[in-house]
Amino acid sequence: MRRICRISVVVLGFAFFASDHATAQPLFYTAESLESWIINADRVWVARIVRVRDEPIPGGSEKPGITIAVEETLKYPIFEQRHEKMGLFVEHPTARFKDVEERSSRLLIAHSDHHQFSPKLIELTPDKVEVFRADFTILRNPDAVIQAAREIIARVPPNVRQLHTVRLPIPPDVLIKSKLGAYGQLIVPVDEQLETLAIGLLNSESYSSRSKAAEVLRYFKSEANIDRLRALLKDTRYSEQMADDRTRTKYYGVRDQSYQTLKAWGIKVERPVIIESSHGPDQ
Repeated sequence: MRRICRISVVVLGFAFFASDHATAQPLFYTAESLESWIINADRVWVARIVRVRDEPIPGGSEKPGITIAVEETLKYPIFEQRHEKMGLFVEHPTARFKDVEERSSRLLIAHSDHHQFSPKLIELTPDKVEVFRADFTILRNPDAVIQAAREIIARVPPNVRQLHTVRLPIPPDVLIKSKLGAYGQLIVPVDEQLETLAIGLLNSESYSSRSKAAEVLRYFKSEANIDRLRALLKDTRYSEQMADDRTRTKYYGVRDQSYQTLKAWGIKVERPVIIESSHGPDQ
């Protein structure tokens, strides 16, 4: 008889495996990039749910659970033994797991010791899967998702367990192609790919994208990035704000974020005009 390894975890809501009990629509939808999802997990499997248990374990846990049959272990701690079957504790309701079991769907499952009560699941079926990469591309082919996961794991050193993450606004032209809605943001890891993406966004037509890029570059101090942000201290785009007295002001967000990043790096530059009223600049 094969041994079933049981990990005490609780499955909570996740963008790719949504609960049926949502009561309100959020103003902003948040998706997690596959890079962030994979890099910050300790264990990643391609698996199927083969059993859902509602009853408590005699003399043990009162929590329900699921048993997964592992098709492929993509990522696992070096000093842990791998298993063909895994038992996971979950929270009620278990109906969503029973639905997946009934469909015999393949799943991409990730579990982290740092967030052991919220493993994440992606149902690997063409009509359900929609996964964002950190560069805003969307994957809808299950095999492409698995291959991308393998590539991400291969480029991350085994001693790296966690990377800081940031949230980036998803470009409108990407949102149109997705199921997220009119407004969305993407969680991405802070790595060399983020720096490359941020540098590219500095030239974006989107005011919000340039502003966020100037903020994100705070993680990547270099002479080249100092020069890039110095140039943005004269950025001409702005957003309009309404003051308490009903007067309108212009907020130069790209200038502000560029200045704040340079200041955080200890670079002495003259503070640009950040807020400007109809009567002239207000520093």
